[in-house]
Amino acid sequence: MSDFDSRELRNAFGSFMTGVTIVTAVSKSGEKVGFTANSFTSVSMDPPLLLVCPAKRLSSYDVFADCDHFTVSILAEDQQHASNTFASSKGDRFSEVAWFDDCHGVPVIEGAATYFSCSSTQKIEAGDHMLLIGEVQDFSVTEKFGLGYAKGGYFSLGMEHKAEEITHMNSTQVGGLIECNDKLLLKQEDGFYTLPQGDIVPESSSYQTLKAVLESLAIEAEIGQVFSVYEKLASGNFVAFYRAEAVEENAPAGYQYVAIDDLSGMKFASADMASMIARFTEEKRNGVFRLYVGNESEGNIR
Repeated sequence: MSDFDSRELRNAFGSFMTGVTIVTAVSKSGEKVGFTANSFTSVSMDPPLLLVCPAKRLSSYDVFADCDHFTVSILAEDQQHASNTFASSKGDRFSEVAWFDDCHGVPVIEGAATYFSCSSTQKIEAGDHMLLIGEVQDFSVTEKFGLGYAKGGYFSLGMEHKAEEITHMNSTQVGGLIECNDKLLLKQEDGFYTLPQGDIVPESSSYQTLKAVLESLAIEAEIGQVFSVYEKLASGNFVAFYRAEAVEENAPAGYQYVAIDDLSGMKFASADMASMIARFTEEKRNGVFRLYVGNESEGNIR
């Protein structure tokens, strides 16, 4: 047996970007069960086969081990709530999410980007999981973007494209929420804290400018999704902030890494920055990051 640190191995597996699905089945007694999974793959076109991997620790594992049919709902980009609901082990999940029966009477998550109704064909024990292979009997597909997942957080291609369009056309400044070891990189100026940021370079994108800002600070980081794009009312200019993950906890001169749990007691340079960091803290706690588009005082969270 390999002597790996289980948390590090889980983080390594989490580097692979995936979609998010909800797998459902019905027990022989009629009980509806389901779980959130990103371990999903197509297997064959002829016959049409797919594979999911229920964990043996699931309370509903025996139902999936015994099921004749199951359904895979590939979640749309706005279905983070459904994902979190079926990832939880508490309460009646089906009472919190809209659903309907497929051709076999198995629940399908309403609003999903795609769903597949399957007949079970093979069940193979594999370590602490089971490989559940199903033959597709029916499916439905839409034009919706799917919900993505990587590095412990959700992302959406649709929102990413929209944010990039806004930042490219309107933004004059860009900044970063740089994380490392559950801490956030802050700069202290005149007794107040701010985030690393800079003016967008002409003929350069917001992403390229932020990358240059981080390089000037000797910070090696993986830049992720856009977190906020908003207008400064006094100037009419827009500012964009990205999330990013630093490789090492080495703060440049004048900067420091502050534990995310301690951010609520700090004084920030502006009310809009304080509001954004408060939202970041809350969404970090919930594991669901969304995009804010608006101005300093009001806007939409998508």
